[in-house]
Amino acid sequence: MKAKKTPQLSTAKQRELGAELRRIRTRAGYLATDMSRMLGWPASTISRLESGLRNYQAGDIAIYLARAKATPQELDDLVALDRRPDDGYQVRSHPAGFPDEVPLINVLDTGSQSITTYDPVDIPRKLQIEPYIREALARVGHEGGTALDTTVRARLANQPASLKMPGPFTFYVHQNTLDLPGQDLSLAHEQVLHLLLVSSLPNFRIHLVPTDSAIVMDICTRFTIYEHDQHRPVLHLQQLTTSLFLENDRDVSFYAGLVERIADKSFTRQQTRKWLTDRLANLERR
Repeated sequence: MKAKKTPQLSTAKQRELGAELRRIRTRAGYLATDMSRMLGWPASTISRLESGLRNYQAGDIAIYLARAKATPQELDDLVALDRRPDDGYQVRSHPAGFPDEVPLINVLDTGSQSITTYDPVDIPRKLQIEPYIREALARVGHEGGTALDTTVRARLANQPASLKMPGPFTFYVHQNTLDLPGQDLSLAHEQVLHLLLVSSLPNFRIHLVPTDSAIVMDICTRFTIYEHDQHRPVLHLQQLTTSLFLENDRDVSFYAGLVERIADKSFTRQQTRKWLTDRLANLERR
């Protein structure tokens, strides 16, 4: 009896390229069948290429982009991405504190079956309300005006999709981000109420990390682990102006171990909801 061949899992770079090819093809008004006819490739090849599930030959990306009417800048950027080593180590730059519009972030946010986030600095971006987003971005140098308005709308636009996805989405939120002296009471009330409401959804698991926990001092880097059955797990480490994406088993396993340590020191979902309820009542009295 012949042994079953283990399917090759796609990498983050392949998925990012595939998503960009689909975006550019759709913008041109072409169906996948149109691309199949123009390129002389099977329709299944187009589908797997855009899903990040197919290894491609040198030159395929440039040929596809030319047929899909990519701009010269898109052609240069994506051919350069295609040529980067697919070694489980990818770096992307972005505006301070705002990785939301990095194409790979969008691919991971919308195409992962399970997402686990730890943030020792802010409330995780998928849980932020509009006033909190403005305050968080202002802290890292974003100035007010139309540019900030556009940035805030971009972050808010990505949040509703998560509410409809099966998840689970697990968030470890530091207690001190919700209990800071001098914090605007109206903003704090809105944000705590939002967390309390979201924590009731079955696909959202919010856990508070106590301020006095040693974990607060030991683990100071914000990170997210993205998982999917058909893709390699991806670890996202976010710095202020750059994001690092790791796929090597050793790196992912190390941070998965950190999640276990954090979970062991954190409140349960029920304890978190009680703390949020008490905090909300305290804010309303003030």
